[in-house]
Amino acid sequence: MSEQPVGGEHAVTLEIIRSAFFATVRQAGRIILRSSFSPIIRDAFDFCVTLIGPPPGVRDDMDLDVVAMNESLAHFSGVMPFMVRNMLWEYGIENLRPGDMIALNNPFKGGNHVYDNGFYKPVFADGVMIGGVAVKAHLMDMGGVTAGGYSTRKRSLFEEGVVISGVPVFSGGEPYTPGFNLYFDNSRLPDNMLADLQALHSACSFAEERLLALAGTHGVATVHDAMAYTLDYADRSMREGLRALPDGDFVGEDGIDGDAFHDEPYVVRTTVRKRGDEVEVDFSGTTREAASSVNCSVFDAANGVYTALKFLCDPHNPNNAGAFRAISVVAPEGTFVTARPPAATTMYFDAAEAVFNAVTKAILSGTEAQAGFGGHYGSNMGLLMTGTTDSAPSSGRRDAAGGVGERLAAATQSIPVVLEDGAGSGRKLFVAPMLALGGFGASSDGDGESFVSMSQQNIMDMSIESIEEDHPVVVLRKEFVADTGGPGEHRGGVGVVYDRMLAGDADVYPMLLHLRILPWGADGGAAGRPGGAWIGEPSGNGTAAAQSWLGDDPPLRPLGGWFDDDGAAAAPGEGRWVSGLADVAAGPGTLFRVRTPGAGGWGAAWDRDADAVLRDVRDGYVTVAGARRDYGVVVTGDPETEPAALAVDGPGTDELRGGVA
Repeated sequence: MSEQPVGGEHAVTLEIIRSAFFATVRQAGRIILRSSFSPIIRDAFDFCVTLIGPPPGVRDDMDLDVVAMNESLAHFSGVMPFMVRNMLWEYGIENLRPGDMIALNNPFKGGNHVYDNGFYKPVFADGVMIGGVAVKAHLMDMGGVTAGGYSTRKRSLFEEGVVISGVPVFSGGEPYTPGFNLYFDNSRLPDNMLADLQALHSACSFAEERLLALAGTHGVATVHDAMAYTLDYADRSMREGLRALPDGDFVGEDGIDGDAFHDEPYVVRTTVRKRGDEVEVDFSGTTREAASSVNCSVFDAANGVYTALKFLCDPHNPNNAGAFRAISVVAPEGTFVTARPPAATTMYFDAAEAVFNAVTKAILSGTEAQAGFGGHYGSNMGLLMTGTTDSAPSSGRRDAAGGVGERLAAATQSIPVVLEDGAGSGRKLFVAPMLALGGFGASSDGDGESFVSMSQQNIMDMSIESIEEDHPVVVLRKEFVADTGGPGEHRGGVGVVYDRMLAGDADVYPMLLHLRILPWGADGGAAGRPGGAWIGEPSGNGTAAAQSWLGDDPPLRPLGGWFDDDGAAAAPGEGRWVSGLADVAAGPGTLFRVRTPGAGGWGAAWDRDADAVLRDVRDGYVTVAGARRDYGVVVTGDPETEPAALAVDGPGTDELRGGVA
């Protein structure tokens, strides 16, 4: 149990310093955004900055705790304490010196995958380590069998990239050449790697300066009191939220569609045991470890638990390790969410997202319907495209590939990796991971949001204009899909469809892992409508291909999901299943369509206000036919030609709804 709140002038000082902690990590995060070369960091926010407390012996009521974290990738929030402790226990706290920065990317010591690299910089005052700064960021290439990393077909950690456990990259404030060489000698992108490492080091140095300034102003002891206060504050807030939930044992399940070699579901089974202001989550009964890279480590499973409970019980307070004191995790070894080395974890985020969903479903099963909400689209829904461009860069952009490479990447988070080939031909390697955003579930408070990221990602989007300027792709479509949001008194967020046409040859690695299960509805709301992925091979030159794809019903074949006889998306179990994990060798003019599922609705659909349905038709979220079919609302007019003239047919609606307005 946490300490009671302090009072008086000292409490005011502690609150001021607490605010300074969070301001520091936010400002350090802005340094990374401004300085990084990699789009996945500077545009997609795939990083975090944390302030770390002192080790035991300096302050016995703390143990390298995460005191403050900026608002960025939620997948990192719960793994950072494990990463820092494992790194320093292995490296030896006694071996740290001022100006050092230590690196770790081992998923089984710090969570996530080998592309997410963590760094720790100690902070010393008068020869005593009073705390530290830890950052984590996705570095675009760490070697391995696939450029850029994303592939579901890797069988072990050794195929994913170089593994680093507690290696200095800065020593005494100066670059440590053996540590830097470990990165540069194993990456296909050393230039971007250098800029990213410098950005991360600059952010750590800034946070170090701010922590030392606070210590100089208030004294080390008071700063440590403020750290303890900040952790206790989060603990009290989380426990207050937990006490609002009913006691009991609750069960929830979710999963992923399969691995690259076994087309069968992997299921997360959770039993949530809630008593008072504490909760235990048990993973007993979860499916075995996967044969390919769809696993996650126990640290990511724990993070899925933490973020679900933070989301449900204490969503408004800043994040730190104190919020997780009341949570215990029972995690049997050897499941696909508690994988053991050397299992492959490239696609850890979908497994961790399944944990989030399973815990959420368990908690919601024990709450009043009014407190529930619909499920979100729940999948990364990504594709990785890799290949080589035809010519040297045509502009001075620091990360733009030339020729075909100026147009390829695509979609929501394109990440160009550029590398001269060894023959000096001027051809460039490109790597373009393409994610897809979708809808979030509705609740008693209102409709679900559309076009948001997975709950644990918190990523950002990139504009079509910048994508097509920089990469060899033409984005033909990126739009909401009507009638996909789960119908309800409050509608679920709608799905998004992406059509991306290649302008050159590429190897494409689908990452479609959450299509077997629909996003759930709540309190009588319907589930979200299914998503899927399709591919279209060109029959002529690029111009003819582009024209053929722009029609209303282009000739596409299923790539991943449930499909009816006509190749349209079908509800789970109502059509044929196509695994979305098969690699594709694609040529110019090939179209890849990805459509994310809609999110779940809340409440009975025929209780939805007719004017809200009319607004949805006007805005393109619901069709005229969908309004009649799903909501019992008769809308007159044509939304394509005269949206302002649309109107609700009141008598027709009353008749269709059985006389209920």
